[in-house]
Amino acid sequence: MQTPIRQLLINTIVLTIFSTVLIHKSASAQLTVNSSGVISGTVQLPNKNPNFNAGTTRVDTDSQGRYFRNGVLVYSAESFNPAFVQVGNNGKYYVDFRGIPVVSVDGILTSDALQGDLKFTQRFNNDAPVKLWGNIQDELVLRGNFVGTVTDPATGKQYQGTFEVKGQGPRYSASNGGTSPTVFDFQSQYRGTDPKIPATVTVRSYGITAVPVSLSITVPASTATNPGADSGGPGGNPGGPIATPDPGDLAGLLNGNPRFFEVNRVVLDLQDSPIGPKSRILLR
Repeated sequence: MQTPIRQLLINTIVLTIFSTVLIHKSASAQLTVNSSGVISGTVQLPNKNPNFNAGTTRVDTDSQGRYFRNGVLVYSAESFNPAFVQVGNNGKYYVDFRGIPVVSVDGILTSDALQGDLKFTQRFNNDAPVKLWGNIQDELVLRGNFVGTVTDPATGKQYQGTFEVKGQGPRYSASNGGTSPTVFDFQSQYRGTDPKIPATVTVRSYGITAVPVSLSITVPASTATNPGADSGGPGGNPGGPIATPDPGDLAGLLNGNPRFFEVNRVVLDLQDSPIGPKSRILLR
């Protein structure tokens, strides 16, 4: 006859096994859809903390602090302060720029892989909900929540629900980098060595048109397990029913973890012996 404590421990072990199987199934089912897209709208500094971040983008320049892209002058330190120009141990000149946290209230994301719209999301650093948020560093990186349908270009499968999206624009040095807002546009140059010159906010917003981005779309585990119209839509259950473990999954888990019961056997055996001072009971 099993004691109540023993039965409780057995129930706990069984629950742990099934929970582990469920987590394993869900984690393995989550996938990332990679595609491309275009972002338009306005990016601006968040209104709760409209300052630059601590990140640094170091741009190689000529001795006058000038940077050219495709043979066209993009930035000149002399237009601001020649002291921004520094020289490294390798003898090359450079100008340092701070990274810029940004949000977008009117951002538009279009992609062949997406049907729907960006969802307004409340962010900690902005009073009003926004559609996109992120940073401008070496490149523009924006994130958001997209409600609608995702089509995986690799498989053709479709998923409905709410998805986390990440769009990464071209690097400031890329040939098409001019279509994306950069550290040059926000004029976030600074100097960290003597004479120190802090970055000063002078540009608070920047309009963008048709910035090409590489898209990463996260399809939640339950949605990936149940693709198609049955998995719920923008107004319904985005994840669909949660899969429950079957005997095959349980057997596979136990076969792959032969010491699972061996470890917990220590706990069971202890319940059949006199319990001494707690400091002497070592539960592995």
